[in-house]
Amino acid sequence: MKQNAIIQISSFLLLTGIMLSCGPREYPKIPLDQLEPKLKRTGSVIAKDILQSFKHANGANYLLDKDYTTPLVHARIKVNGRFYTESYSMIDLIVGKVNNYSLFQVVDKGLIKTMRYKLNTENENLKFVELKIDVNIDYQLADYYLYVSTNDGTLKRQNILPRAVK
Repeated sequence: MKQNAIIQISSFLLLTGIMLSCGPREYPKIPLDQLEPKLKRTGSVIAKDILQSFKHANGANYLLDKDYTTPLVHARIKVNGRFYTESYSMIDLIVGKVNNYSLFQVVDKGLIKTMRYKLNTENENLKFVELKIDVNIDYQLADYYLYVSTNDGTLKRQNILPRAVK
């Protein structure tokens, strides 16, 4: 009898743990006015360099000369160079000229801070363009994404850069 009760309690706790761990996880957002100046400055430099890399002759390889790429990002660009080259060539066609960018949200994921930038472009067919960068605690680039949504709904927050294998 005791053994059945223990098994039932253990099963309940295990099931509860699984349900809690599988549920949606909402990370806290850092108010922009409370953002560490160094993180804000570093994020802005990285975002500017990524936007520069879109137009640069070396493409994503332009970022490899920077001292803030993590080994994971560095290796991914080196190994998947062809995919980055193809993606970068599409950016000019899809996004066009970026007039400016502005930080609109920072999400605290613990060791990683996700910084989201709205890009203002000349392409009137785009509803929204977002550059999202993951910056690790040592202020290094851990990942980056370029999301695009079109006015006609063809693309809905679609990342047009190669995806990381995680």
